[in-house]
Amino acid sequence: MINTTKITSGAASLLIAGAVATVFGGAASAKDLRYAIGWPAGALPVEAVQTYADTVEEASDGDITVKVFPLSLLNFLESSSGVRDGIADMTTVLTPYFLSEFPNTNFASELASLSELVEGDRDRMVFAYTGAIMEYVLFNCDACVAEFEAQNQIYTAGAATPPYMLQCTKPVTSAEDLKGTRVRAGGAFWSRWVEAMGATPVSISVNETFEALNQGVIDCTASSASELTNFSFIDVVTDITTDIPGSSFSSGVTNVNLDTWRGLDDAGRTALLRGSAAVAAHLNWAYWTEAKDNVAKAEERGINFRTAEPEMLKASRDWIESDVTAMVDAYAERGVENGAENAQKMRDILMKWVPMVEGVETVEAMTELYWTEVLSKVDVATYGK
Repeated sequence: MINTTKITSGAASLLIAGAVATVFGGAASAKDLRYAIGWPAGALPVEAVQTYADTVEEASDGDITVKVFPLSLLNFLESSSGVRDGIADMTTVLTPYFLSEFPNTNFASELASLSELVEGDRDRMVFAYTGAIMEYVLFNCDACVAEFEAQNQIYTAGAATPPYMLQCTKPVTSAEDLKGTRVRAGGAFWSRWVEAMGATPVSISVNETFEALNQGVIDCTASSASELTNFSFIDVVTDITTDIPGSSFSSGVTNVNLDTWRGLDDAGRTALLRGSAAVAAHLNWAYWTEAKDNVAKAEERGINFRTAEPEMLKASRDWIESDVTAMVDAYAERGVENGAENAQKMRDILMKWVPMVEGVETVEAMTELYWTEVLSKVDVATYGK
């Protein structure tokens, strides 16, 4: 869930917001809502977000319309304050970008690494994790709900990327291969993993990664298969190790301005949740499908696909297990309470979801699963009140 375009300035966004308000004749009404996203028009997630708008309109019998604004009202760094202040009615909030505002939610987001420790289809684990984190935040983490409300917004859906893999300009399958290897790490988990495995983490933006690989500044990037084409890594990498480091980048997809939510009746809130089930499923499905397609394209180009040696894989999994314990301590310093208990709760919920997604073969069925198992159970009369 990464921004693919240079971030616009806050001032520009505010000017655009003012222009939009003029077009609408002032602030948008409770039934004509604005969905601002940080992806540019034409990017893969935009179609999934449009599914949200279509589903909400259908579920509300046309009473609620949602206009999607790709990378215009808000970029990803402006998303949380923008939806808080009503520049948009809903937006995608990449919570790892806002460490101080959402510590409890980010703790759960980093627990995406648990996907590497449970048995199941690794490629489909993202579907299970998405169901698990939505269930966790909505029904098992009052502190998560409270920290969103403190920012005048509420969480209604999440999504995550396919598992991260090492995309390199050389073979990397063992601990020896990793020693001294320079790896672009796009988040705290991957930076810790790289360092723990004896490699050197490099912090650069995803937009700079292609040139860094091409010029030998870095040897690898820890990225999902989707990014092979999204950022043209497919044109420069020669070797891909598929089963390390793992984990996913997780975020809130449809955070809704709290005043907007409270301005809707129960039927309107239910319609938004119907849309949230759709966008969570469609966004994950789009990334999953693209990842599979990209692997096939990379194989056609002669890129070498490898798996980590058993000793390397064991070392990785052992470290992930210990990292969960370390995260409990680290997040306790940020005010997250009962970390060990909540980590176990998240693990239990994830294990429940793994078999639930195994037989799901269509995006429509995944939408219905997220709806029936999670979002339909939200008490719209009390949530966010």
